[in-house]
Amino acid sequence: MFALRRLARKHIGDCVDMELFGSKMRLYQRGNASEKRALFAPQFYDLEDRLALAGLAKDGAVFIDIGANIGLYSFSVARTFSNFDNTKIISVEPHPEIHRRLAFNRSLNPELPITLFRGGIGEKEGEMQLLTGAGNLGQTRILREEEAPHPESITVPIITLTALCSKFNLERIDGIKIDVEGFEEAVLLPFFESAPDSLLPRLIVIEDNRREWATDILATAAKRGYRIAKKTHMNLLLERS
Repeated sequence: MFALRRLARKHIGDCVDMELFGSKMRLYQRGNASEKRALFAPQFYDLEDRLALAGLAKDGAVFIDIGANIGLYSFSVARTFSNFDNTKIISVEPHPEIHRRLAFNRSLNPELPITLFRGGIGEKEGEMQLLTGAGNLGQTRILREEEAPHPESITVPIITLTALCSKFNLERIDGIKIDVEGFEEAVLLPFFESAPDSLLPRLIVIEDNRREWATDILATAAKRGYRIAKKTHMNLLLERS
């Protein structure tokens, strides 16, 4: 696969228009590892995780994709969600360039129940600084409070997950995917503290960054009824009965 990928990259342009996961998408082969993976080996792109979220589909189902990147999870899940009535997918992405690519892909598939939010999710509302990973837009992360300002950082708006639910009038959440490069605590802990049971999702797919967490998110999740249902290549699947 890697040998074929190296050969193919020499003969294509900066981007490729293609059908992926049943949706029309434009993928760039440089600068974003997620796009490169999906372009050359989509069958290996978090298959178990995406299928678990797609399995939540039913009338009125809601999926929130936090750290949506260009929308690979969102579009994959949306194809199944679109077979049911009144489904909703909220794709959250703060980086301006990645969000531009996400919005373009969304424009190619107007029939899908995807709504975009340009911003981040944190423990409070306001603004934060984003720092792009070297050569990989998908590794963009929030600057920690103790870190010195970086000349290449980007200022983006953030809101809490609870505020996002209010903004989009959500009364239920069936699934959440969180890929925020180690800042999962800021997303989930305030939500677990304040969210009513009726708003807690049945499934949370979260990047396994346990070594970086200062607080045991899994123990906090367990108090709200979650258990680890599965560990995949990069993620943990938390289920709530």
